[in-house]
Amino acid sequence: MKTYKLNTPTGSTGGLDFDRDLNQEQRQVVKAGSGPLLVIAGAGTGKTHTLTYRVAALVARGVPPENILLLTFTNRAARAMTTRASALITSDVTRLWGGTFHSVANRILRENAPLLGYPKDYTIIDGEDAKTLMKACIADAGVGHLDRKLPRASMLTRLLSTTLNTGASLADALFERYPYFAHLHEPIAAILNLYQARKKEMGLMDFDDLLANWYRLLIEHPEVRQRYAARFEHILVDEYQDTNHLQGAIVDLMASVHGNLMVVGDDCQSIYAFRGADYRNILEFPERYPDARQFRLETNYRSTPQILELANRSIRHNVHQFQKTLRAHRPRGPLPAHVHLRDANQQAAFVCQRILELVDEGYELDNIAVLYRSHHHSLELQLEMTRCEIPFIVRSGLRFFEQAHIKDALSYLRFLYNPLDELAFLRLVRQWHGIGQKRAQQIWMFLSAQDDALAAVDHPDLIASLGGRARNSWARASQLLTRMRGQRLATTPDQLLLTLLQSDFKDHIHSVYDQADNRLADLEQLANYAAQYETLDHLLGEITLLSGISGQEIGVGESHDDHFVCLSSVHQAKGLEWGAVFTLWVSDAEFPHQSASMDSAQLEEERRLFYVATTRARDELYLCHPLIKTTRDRTPVVLRESPFIDELRHEDAALPWEDWKIEA
Repeated sequence: MKTYKLNTPTGSTGGLDFDRDLNQEQRQVVKAGSGPLLVIAGAGTGKTHTLTYRVAALVARGVPPENILLLTFTNRAARAMTTRASALITSDVTRLWGGTFHSVANRILRENAPLLGYPKDYTIIDGEDAKTLMKACIADAGVGHLDRKLPRASMLTRLLSTTLNTGASLADALFERYPYFAHLHEPIAAILNLYQARKKEMGLMDFDDLLANWYRLLIEHPEVRQRYAARFEHILVDEYQDTNHLQGAIVDLMASVHGNLMVVGDDCQSIYAFRGADYRNILEFPERYPDARQFRLETNYRSTPQILELANRSIRHNVHQFQKTLRAHRPRGPLPAHVHLRDANQQAAFVCQRILELVDEGYELDNIAVLYRSHHHSLELQLEMTRCEIPFIVRSGLRFFEQAHIKDALSYLRFLYNPLDELAFLRLVRQWHGIGQKRAQQIWMFLSAQDDALAAVDHPDLIASLGGRARNSWARASQLLTRMRGQRLATTPDQLLLTLLQSDFKDHIHSVYDQADNRLADLEQLANYAAQYETLDHLLGEITLLSGISGQEIGVGESHDDHFVCLSSVHQAKGLEWGAVFTLWVSDAEFPHQSASMDSAQLEEERRLFYVATTRARDELYLCHPLIKTTRDRTPVVLRESPFIDELRHEDAALPWEDWKIEA
């Protein structure tokens, strides 16, 4: 039989005009030949544009699209690049393998799962299903006597995720991230082992299993690794600085045959260590690939020279980095403003007034953003913007009073104020170990039948009617409520919140929520806010009114933000840009976070976070420095300038900002 080979169609290259569409730095990347390539792409330098042209150029040179692997952090980014590349060369580039690490892992495992003991039709479970299964494993692991002390199911799934994605041992992960549970290493290990075994027995994988099993497949089955590594002639990885230990290892294995690996990223924007991202992947790339060629994209099309001068000079203070200098393509603009403010309330007043002035000057609301290091930094601003009727959308999560841990705390105050508030009671009672929906309803039915529900919380008949774990938990909960009831008329709302924060409620925060220290900081800020109110009804009434105003109840991720100022944590703002940017709390122990003061690695990550904040601005940048912060015991503390400001003041050069003093 005669074999006839079809030539691979390369398509037209009429849309590819490197001289017209790319600057010299970008052209060098797009036209680079084979071998390992490291592209350090600074903020606003056209990274996605360059990657798109690189894909199009490879296909135009004759590389079959199905032999290209493009790994991104969103499927949408991969689709956008491949669609644009297809248009450039009028060829179907979409046949390439493109998408997130998890989507590519699923595609590979669908063909090979039986090699790892899974069926091909395994089921991928979401976070809720994973939590449900973990709860069952806690119940079946024989550690019931530790029930009150153990982390909740959701935290155990996050803990397991940390160990899988970072390569850390369970003991190290507990010590580093959850030290308050380190003494429970053995029972936690038993639960996690049971969870892993149950998933496999049931033919289930969670999202972390997709990566872990992809890695296992490549390690334990060399023939499979050889097949896929030989297939993909070129591998491109976007946002490489955000990959974790496991993703970095997978990429190296997939590139083990051809070695044509292009990684693109900016080490100066590596800000997700708390999610497991390991910036050493990008910093140590030249060590793992000694013959790698390095390219830098340094022409910035986003910001004015004045903003880039501030960003460049700040990030130079980091020791561990690839040195680069962003150069502005745009003309000069105003100097960034370093604004000295009395306190958080004056900061909020300034930002609101300046936003209204910017609108009068022609800015659209959606071209203005307010960024902050921690979510509680935005509390006073959210309240002031609501009073000033400035519409806003919160991209860092829910609005302050809508967050689950804030609602958890407020449920105690609501029940103290109104013992008939069933919704508040059911929320607070289910925060206690061993009390589920059925027990919660049982307790409520008893209390609601009494003349004074709040006075009956510690009734002996109620406590005696409960089972073992529920009885012990409710006994402690009723003691707390009784203590707060005794304080209610004799103290202020902030003191009630401090009583709550000094109780077993802290155990609830630690066991349920990730980044518990940040959640507790939010709650302390809530107590500070509550200090201005003398009575519970005044505080709760104000919160209800502020939370209930229509027009700002915009869900995160919705697209209805055309006429809203964006409020966002810096972490959530990465990759975005606005004409005018305000950065809040650029003060010592606030930005950078206080925990970074004694750790050089943390301080460098905080400085990268500051770099990301400054480079979000196109035209105007305002760095706000409140001078006074009130502590939980109502003591005013004077805050020095942020070290990121102070270190630039001591340089032998003109300041890259203009100091503003506020006249009240």
